[in-house]
Amino acid sequence: MNERSSPTHLGVFVKAPKPGKVKTRLARSVGLAGARDLYVDMAADTLQWTQALNRCRTTVFYSPAEELKACRKLLPEGAPEPFFEPQCSGSLGRRMQAAFAHMFQHGAKSAILIGSDCPLLERNLVKQAFTALRNNDLVLGPAADGGYYLIGLRRPAPELFRLRHWSHPGVLKATLNIASKLNLSSRTLPTLSDIDQGEDLPRLGGELLAAWLKCRKGLRKDFPVRVFRRLFWEPGTQIYNLAKSELHQPPTEESPRSRKA
Repeated sequence: MNERSSPTHLGVFVKAPKPGKVKTRLARSVGLAGARDLYVDMAADTLQWTQALNRCRTTVFYSPAEELKACRKLLPEGAPEPFFEPQCSGSLGRRMQAAFAHMFQHGAKSAILIGSDCPLLERNLVKQAFTALRNNDLVLGPAADGGYYLIGLRRPAPELFRLRHWSHPGVLKATLNIASKLNLSSRTLPTLSDIDQGEDLPRLGGELLAAWLKCRKGLRKDFPVRVFRRLFWEPGTQIYNLAKSELHQPPTEESPRSRKA
C-alpha cells in the first residue's frame, strides 16, 4: 500500500533495463542480454514485495530521467502503483543524498533507501530497519562485498554521502566512521549478497535454495521467484550453468562452505 501521508518512506533505485547499461560487470560472465534479463528479474522481484509494505510511501527513483516508460515496465503486473521520481545526475552519493532529501521533504519521519540488485532482501528486514530507526539515527544493511544494500535515516545526513569512491570494499566501514564523527547512533542488519559479477552467482544459488526452504517452513514471507526461475529453471543458459557449477562441487577444506561448517 502506497500511502501519501505515511511517516515511513521507502526509496528504491532502479535503472532502465537496457543491455550494456545495467550490470556491466556481470555481463562479462553472462553476456549483455543475460545481465539485462537477470537485472529485470531482480528489480521486478524487489518491486513486488516493496509494494506489499503496509503504511509506507514507496518511491521508485529511476535513471536515466528520460526512461520513465522503460522503468515502469519493471513493475510486476497487478502490483500497486508506486511514486516515480527521476534520479538527479552525478555520483551515486549525490543521487542518494538527493533521494533522501526528496523523501524528507515529502513528510518522512524515517526513510530507507535500497537498490534493486539484492535478491534476498525482504519485507521483514525493511520492517526491522524501520523499527531500528525509532531508537537510532542510522541503520545499514551490510553487503557481502563491503558496501551496503540498505541505508535508513530519521533525519538528513548529507555528510554520509560524500565519499570519494563507492565501488570498493571499504564503503560500509567509511560510512560508519563518518556516522561516529557525527555522533549518529547506528544499527546494522544481517549481511546479504548483492549481485554485481559472475562470481556472485554460485553463492546466490545456494542462498536462494536456503531462502526457499525458509519459505516452506513459514520462516520467510518473500521469495525472489523470478530470479529463482532464471537460475534454476532455464537449463543451458550461462547464468544457470554458473550457478549450478559450484552447487554441484563437493566442499573442500579450502572452500567457504567448509569453513562456515
